[in-house]
Amino acid sequence: MTKTYAEVALEVIREDWEFRKSKADPTFNQERISRIMGISRSQLARMLTESRNPTISFLCAYATAVGRPMDELLYTIGRREVEEQRRFLIQTQTSQNNEPELV
Repeated sequence: MTKTYAEVALEVIREDWEFRKSKADPTFNQERISRIMGISRSQLARMLTESRNPTISFLCAYATAVGRPMDELLYTIGRREVEEQRRFLIQTQTSQNNEPELV
């Protein structure tokens, strides 16, 4: 089964957040980023850990808060979604080719 757009978007955001946290840059802490986004720290934490559908306003607020261009974030999400679909199609074709023919 292929991932939904929402699942892919959250995956990209989580990876981006983990990358920023790994830089040990004090400007990328949950308290500061959630304040810039206009949400509580717990709301940001929940969004990063739960499987929820991110709204476009959440994506925009996140991109703005971390200083990432919105078009770059959306491009990354779109590219990842295409890769997911391609992987799913290849997997489907491979499994169909490996099925024995009914006579």
